[in-house]
Amino acid sequence: MLFLLVGCGQSTSGSGDISEEINEYLGVTPYLPETDYPIGHVSIEYGPNPKAEDDGPTKGEPINAQVEYNISQDEKVDEKSLEEWEESNRQEVIYGDLYMDGAAIMVTIFKGDGGEIKDADLIEIDGHEVQYQFIERNTEAVIIRINFDGISYMIQYLAEENDIEEEAKEFAKEIISNQK
Repeated sequence: MLFLLVGCGQSTSGSGDISEEINEYLGVTPYLPETDYPIGHVSIEYGPNPKAEDDGPTKGEPINAQVEYNISQDEKVDEKSLEEWEESNRQEVIYGDLYMDGAAIMVTIFKGDGGEIKDADLIEIDGHEVQYQFIERNTEAVIIRINFDGISYMIQYLAEENDIEEEAKEFAKEIISNQK
């Protein structure tokens, strides 16, 4: 199996602490599965500031948290590039570091309903209806949107595994069974 699941607690690698930190910004406490892929960074994305006086990407209120599980953590982004990335994307890294290495899994967490995936199928995972889309181009990817009352998740599963669809569904199932 691609990832190791850790019971109901999240304290073994600090993902519980990460969830609490996300809660400080968004007012929701997400469940973050532990995998063989390390969490490279967690960032908060801000909406535009309607009171900004210049045309730059001035931060407004936090709108979501983005958790990136990296394939490896071999090459960190330098401090100048990190600052430019944060400013141009209206994001702030609140945990970990930005890496040059590709993402295996990206999870975006929204307070409330996170919307819909265009042209997605509706499937059931662990008794919960989710939006599901399998994309096969140069590489394969699975996108899953899970909505709960008060919190939603957008999972982009990019890990190049033998059965990426089954692995992505297992990842989503872990969230569903611990978020209910």
